[in-house]
Amino acid sequence: MPIGPGRTEIRIPFDAPAVVWEGYGVEVELEVRDGTAEWMARASTALDVADHWRRAPRYGFLSDFGPGEWNRLEDAEAIRKLHLNVVQFYDWMYRHDELLPPADVFTDPMGRRLCYPVIRQKRAALQERGAAAIAYGAVYAALRDFLDLRPDWGLYKRNGEPFHLIDRFFIMDISPDSPWTAHIVEQFRRAVADGFDGIHMDQYGFPKKAVRHRDGKDEVVDLAACYPQLIGRVKDAVRRERTEAGLIFNNVSNYPVHTTAGSDQDAVYIEVWPPVVHLRELKSLIDRARERSGGKQVILAAYLPAFHPGSGVPAEQAENGAIVTMAAIFASGGFHLFLGEDYKALTTAYYPDCGPLRPSFVREVRRYYDFIVRYGKLLYDPALVDVSMAYAGGINEEVRFEAPVPVEPNGRPGEIWSMVKAHPDRLILHLVNLTGLDDDRWEREKPARPRPQTGITCTVLAEKPVAGVYAASPDGPDIAPVALDVEEVPHGHGIGIRFTLPELKVWMMVYVQYRD
Repeated sequence: MPIGPGRTEIRIPFDAPAVVWEGYGVEVELEVRDGTAEWMARASTALDVADHWRRAPRYGFLSDFGPGEWNRLEDAEAIRKLHLNVVQFYDWMYRHDELLPPADVFTDPMGRRLCYPVIRQKRAALQERGAAAIAYGAVYAALRDFLDLRPDWGLYKRNGEPFHLIDRFFIMDISPDSPWTAHIVEQFRRAVADGFDGIHMDQYGFPKKAVRHRDGKDEVVDLAACYPQLIGRVKDAVRRERTEAGLIFNNVSNYPVHTTAGSDQDAVYIEVWPPVVHLRELKSLIDRARERSGGKQVILAAYLPAFHPGSGVPAEQAENGAIVTMAAIFASGGFHLFLGEDYKALTTAYYPDCGPLRPSFVREVRRYYDFIVRYGKLLYDPALVDVSMAYAGGINEEVRFEAPVPVEPNGRPGEIWSMVKAHPDRLILHLVNLTGLDDDRWEREKPARPRPQTGITCTVLAEKPVAGVYAASPDGPDIAPVALDVEEVPHGHGIGIRFTLPELKVWMMVYVQYRD
């Protein structure tokens, strides 16, 4: 339709089919004629339709709720543009043992001045934009005065000292029969009754075992055995307030995923700390969590300290490291808690210490998030099975690469890291470029980006008749799929197909689509 000069809004109806979850690419072309010349402008984005955020939990955060934030909703718009569909309200509460505040303006335990009308306003702004607002709450933290009045509710070291974090947050007993457990479950229920869409249940990674005082005796509490029951009680309580209320539990350093992965929660969330330091170890966390949970989506809280304003790291080097880490997590089938506020990045476990992103990097990050939305079913479908170590590299013949540098499934620096995912309808290949990198630690900045690679050919055993082969990458201006020229070739196990890939910058996804 012809339009005149100036700002014009055009609404295009989109009738989404009735699906549980599906992603879509959106491409817009604008032809401009100024009387002497014609030119074309193009832009793209993505959207998905889902019955619940658990299908693809693109997790973000908010932590700034001061009185000065009233009517400042740039953060809600940033979250919308990043397609973040579930947002943690971090340290929004009055106290860890009493979440809802007694007054509109209050001071939190860390000394920050907060405003509850701001919290409600930001919560409503996110909900209007289709994102769920999740209330942070530590499952066992209380202030000293709370413990002093109820010493039998606490957990203690064997020497009799109470467990605590920074001498401010004291660890309470989460055993099923503990009065604290009933207390904190009720606090979480009240938060959802007040308008939150669910609860983020935090723990600190310690203690793993502790002593409680019960009926004049000391008993050892195994917290890993207590968490699944606590998760179930909280989920039951919040569901009574809101049927679709969500729940996320923090497995600090992957502990205790072995007991919690199958619990009644909407995703498996892992806060990553050393000794998990290498990119390939992130993939291992994701693979094992998916297996143990029966296919739940996996979120990694992988903080990048190079973005801290006081780090002294050049912005470009921080961005170089971040883009490789994002590629590794997304290609592995995981989600990354990294972004929030008004385009800020998490640098540590205390979210107010987040750091701003440069506008140029915001554009790149948005393209990555467009990519994982558009191709969500290729990245995160629960039917996907990781066969990287069985199909490619070593003695395996199903997928073979020829390239100027090694292409291996081991995720080593100096190589191209290959991942292979099997699906009944397609075979999906991911290539993450680690060439030119001396350091494969995920949390560190990188002096330079990986060296772009060309001349990569791939031969794949065609286990079924092939309809086409397509490549897509978030590393260029166009994330649309490109159909590759395919040649049928002999293969020792039957029929093979051979194709050459476009230039690999950081991450490329290739999918072999089978015929119906």
